[in-house]
Amino acid sequence: MRGYPTVFNGVIFIETPIVEGQRISAVSADLSFKFGAQLKNLNDVKSDLARQATSLDCNCVCEFTYGQKSRWLAIDDVAYFGGGVAAKLSAESYRDIIEYIRQRDSV
Repeated sequence: MRGYPTVFNGVIFIETPIVEGQRISAVSADLSFKFGAQLKNLNDVKSDLARQATSLDCNCVCEFTYGQKSRWLAIDDVAYFGGGVAAKLSAESYRDIIEYIRQRDSV
């Protein structure tokens, strides 16, 4: 399997394009202008992206990217952002990736 898939709130996140499945829509999260942005982390980005993906009836965010950016004139000097493409994996592909993650993480 290419990339390093993870699961958050039932949605698979992977940095690479998907081989199987239907790409639906670009999704993005920018926590820069949220209250308490300095207290947010990668899980907050994934939570926002997972919510967007499930609202589109998708179970995967592929081509997932994320990072931090600093801001000059703000109380909160660092904020997280992320994005990717919401996609629908078949039930079989979803199960295969979940099993791959389970086996990889059990070592």
